[in-house]
Order: sequence, then C-alpha cells, then structure tokens
Amino acid sequence: MSNFSSKLKNRIAIYKREKVQSGLGTTYEDILVKKIWAEIKFQSGSLINGEGYTEANNTRFKIRIRKTEIDASHYIKYKDLVYEIEYI
Repeated sequence: MSNFSSKLKNRIAIYKREKVQSGLGTTYEDILVKKIWAEIKFQSGSLINGEGYTEANNTRFKIRIRKTEIDASHYIKYKDLVYEIEYI
C-alpha cells in the first residue's frame, strides 16, 4: 500500500485576495500564501450550450494536500489555470 505523500506530484500555488488602500481607493491584490505539493484528480465535467452559439465548460477536480491553514476564500493556481475552492 503506497503512502499519501508519494501521490503528491503536482506543485500548486495558493493565493488569497486582500484589500489594499491606494490613491484610487480600495482595491484588491493577489497575495501568494504558499506553494505546496498536491494530488489532482478529475471528478466530473460538463459542456453547456448557451445562447448565441456559445459553450461553457464546467469541470470539477479533487485536489488533495497535506493539512494546511487555507479556507474557501483562497484560490489555487496550477499551470496558469485558476481553481476556486468550493469546500475543504
């Protein structure tokens, strides 16, 4: 039986958005929380046909990591794609 750490083969970055006061008012800035190793597994996907010959793709992944202090307000970047966190 393999252990969990041997499955962590994808390097992901966890970011959070923080309010920043600037000369133009309140803005948000993306701040890197940490880079960690993770296991990414495809769960499901669907293709939705919209109006005007448009299509939308909704894909779900399961991302497993070791215990860390993140919450659903953070988001994940992996290979220039952004993943929202639905639950932990």
